[in-house]
Formats: sequence, C-alpha cells, structure tokens
Amino acid sequence: MRFIFWSAMFAIMFASIANAESIRVGGTGYWSPYCYISPNEPANLQGFTVDFLKEVFNQPDDALNLAALPWKRCLVMLENNELDLVLDGSKDSPRLQKYLFSDEIYHLDNVLYYLKDRFPNGPNLKSVKDMNNYSLGGICGFYYKMFPFDVSRVQTGAKNIEIMLKKLKKHRFDLAIGFEQIVRSQIRLKGIGVENIAAVPMPGIDSFRFYIFGNHTPKTKRLLKRINSALIEMEADGRLEKLRKKYGLQDAGD
Repeated sequence: MRFIFWSAMFAIMFASIANAESIRVGGTGYWSPYCYISPNEPANLQGFTVDFLKEVFNQPDDALNLAALPWKRCLVMLENNELDLVLDGSKDSPRLQKYLFSDEIYHLDNVLYYLKDRFPNGPNLKSVKDMNNYSLGGICGFYYKMFPFDVSRVQTGAKNIEIMLKKLKKHRFDLAIGFEQIVRSQIRLKGIGVENIAAVPMPGIDSFRFYIFGNHTPKTKRLLKRINSALIEMEADGRLEKLRKKYGLQDAGD
C-alpha cells in the first residue's frame, strides 16, 4: 500500500515537471541596473527587468530559464527559436522591427551633465547643433552612433559612470552624456558625490523606450499578455515602485 502511495506521488511530481512551461529568456549582462551580472555570479542575471520577470512568471507551472548572453547571441538564438523572449529591446532599432513587443517596461531620458560653478546658468543648448560648441565626455564601449551629432568628438576614456563624473569635475570636458535614470541609480547606490553637478535634457533627442520582445508565435503572444497584465497590476499595488527603489530608479526627489 505504501509503495502504491509513493509511486502515485512521484507520478504526480514528474507529471507536474513535465507539464511546466519552459520560458527561455536571454539578456545581456552589462545593462545595469536593468539587466546585469556581478563578478561573483557571472552566470546569473540580475537587475530591475530580471526581478520584474521573476514576479511575472512565478507560478508552479512556470519554468523560467534566464541566460546571460551577448546581445548578438540573443538575437541569433531568438531567430533560431532557442529563446522565447529577449530583455531590454527598443522598437527604434531597425534589427528588431520584425519582432513582437510587450508594453513599455521603462524609458531612459538623454541628458547632459555639467558643473554648476562652470555654467551657472546652464549650457546654452537650444538645438543639437549647439552641442558642437562644447567638449563632450562619455563611457568606453557605449554605442554613441545612435545620436544625431558628431560622436567622434566624444571622449570615451571613462570605464564607468563614476569615472566619467570624476573627469567632468576635473574639467576634462564640458558636458558628460548619460541616461538620467541609469546615472541617478549609480549615484544613489554608490553614494557618488554630485553637489556641483546638474543636468539638462539633450536637445532634440526623445527618450529611449525599452520592451521585452520575441517572435510572432502563439507562445510569445501568451507570454507577453501575462507581462502586460503584470505591468498594470504591479504598478497599481506598488510592487513596481518597490522594485524601482531597490535599484535606485525612483523619480528624482523620492
């Protein structure tokens, strides 16, 4: 009798595992604080988008598999149906036009950082052409070619945001290019001193909006529907704001 009982239990367990839906997701490991890896755990994705997805697919029948991959590898595997979803894509990218997108997960505002004692009234920036009147600084490895100005002028010797802001303080350049939400997150989480630093919007440049995306398949449509529903629910019940605060992404002043 005991044998029959345990046999039935194992059968139920294996049936549950077999019926679990594998959700294969790829993300880059260098998009902090949204999707990144730490030196101590190079195989495990972390970040705002990752935690959000774990909240969405947390049911017993969800088998969520997250893989840290280079961006190009994510797209190749998606093309080959080896991934169901990819994190942090933009509809503005020509390469992604053929995919199906979730509702907006977050957006990034393009801003220029400057020293208040150097430009008490702020830099004179009425159009993107005015940026040619200032020396510019950025971060090594960032893809600046998406901006509609002469990006060859951007000094990209800084390895990260903290070093870029230190160079700004030392007058290595007039203006530092950054995404407001990402820079603000690093300032909060790392305690970077910015008493003499202010920011202005980059003229003529719209915010970049990011999504989760996948192929046009019934499975992808079903997964994205759950994601879109979760965005509404988590915004309403405060879970999304709690995640933002965890990664220093709450609005300025909060």
